[in-house]
Amino acid sequence: MQRITTKRIFFVTGEQGCGKSTFLAALMQKYALQPSGFITKKEEAVKEPALYMHPVVAGTAIYRYTTGNCVGICRPPKPVGFPPVFDMYGVMCLDQAERTVLGAAHADCEAMPQHLSLPVILMDELGIMEAEAKLFFRAVCTLFSNPRYYIIGAVKPHGTRFLPVLEQMPEAIIYRLTLQNRTELYERLEQAQNFTSFLDAIGAE
Repeated sequence: MQRITTKRIFFVTGEQGCGKSTFLAALMQKYALQPSGFITKKEEAVKEPALYMHPVVAGTAIYRYTTGNCVGICRPPKPVGFPPVFDMYGVMCLDQAERTVLGAAHADCEAMPQHLSLPVILMDELGIMEAEAKLFFRAVCTLFSNPRYYIIGAVKPHGTRFLPVLEQMPEAIIYRLTLQNRTELYERLEQAQNFTSFLDAIGAE
């Protein structure tokens, strides 16, 4: 008899502009999820566009623009990542996320709806700049393998160390988002009554 694996990790991947982060925002809004983790945003600097990592705590992003959370420069033809920043600031964001979601899950949640107490970690997004950030890579993989957490995020479709790891995990769903199938994914989002049933429906496909 085939064993059914519970899905607890959901990542969208796809080419730039397909709507990965936009869908994650819709997912969190639809099910009132309050994840902790990080988001990365590109900002147009004076000289070169820079990529900043911002912590997310209980569903709220904390925006900062300093050298301490600048994780790379979007320099053509190839972006340049800053491994020490990923290894320090990125790992700090993940450690903080872990403490936050565990604290919420262990709190007295008898009167709290289930979706608000789910230990959800957000990683938006994982890409190619982290290639040499060994501590960050290890921290991400440790969270992937921990069955206590639900994890949602976006991952680059090419050249990243993270996508092959996710593809080997039976608990993970990697949805390859395109402009053509985007409407179908949003329909799935509307049909599912809660976050876990959404994972079950997508994972069963």
